[in-house]
Amino acid sequence: MTDILRRLLQNFSKRAKGVEVVIDPDLGTSELIAFALRFVGPFARGILRGRALVSLESGVAMRNRHRIRIGKFSKIGKGTLIEGLSRDGVNIGEGVTLGRYGRIRATANLGKLGKGVKIDPYVGMGDFFYLGAFGGIEIGSETIIGERLTIHSDNHDFDDITTAIRRQSTTEMPVRIGRRCWLGSNITILGGVDIGDDCVIGAGAVVTRSFPAGSIIVGNPARRIRDRFGAPDRKTDSPKSTS
Repeated sequence: MTDILRRLLQNFSKRAKGVEVVIDPDLGTSELIAFALRFVGPFARGILRGRALVSLESGVAMRNRHRIRIGKFSKIGKGTLIEGLSRDGVNIGEGVTLGRYGRIRATANLGKLGKGVKIDPYVGMGDFFYLGAFGGIEIGSETIIGERLTIHSDNHDFDDITTAIRRQSTTEMPVRIGRRCWLGSNITILGGVDIGDDCVIGAGAVVTRSFPAGSIIVGNPARRIRDRFGAPDRKTDSPKSTS
């Protein structure tokens, strides 16, 4: 029975994650059964809410549901709020995992709809994320993201000092994160930023400008310290030690 259950879970994980998964042989039958049962309730909840093959943990809320699309085998974590009200809606691809207690929001008021969010397949995002998608947010496939990511794809205008900032307009500043990136925990990304494919962003970074593919990015404000592809970076690379 253990071998059969292990194969079933491996096949399910392959469908859900898009990669081959080999379950640790040290896991026993009772542990495998307990692991499988963890999926039953969330998937049943998805079916009851008209989201077949989508895992919805307890406390998930979706507003303007007709503007929200979620791909099969995706998982939405406990207490997460998705607000679909936006021009392009919220589009979540296949096999995406969104952590617990996150929020997706694109529109602050009915005066102007925000653009929305597009998350490509097999993205994994940690707990307590906030996606402010007024100007539009795109996240490329197979990108993995730690806890407490914050993205703001707009900026308040404040040039008129005679008028309260809240009464002035808001400028859309779309944010794009490329494919196969790795973002650490507690990262903030501001409006207008474009992160290329295959980038790594260190924990705690505040990203205020765009970076090319393959960049390793750290700090506040974030800077590029190395190129993963091996190309020289004369602005940031220090000479290699010869000792």
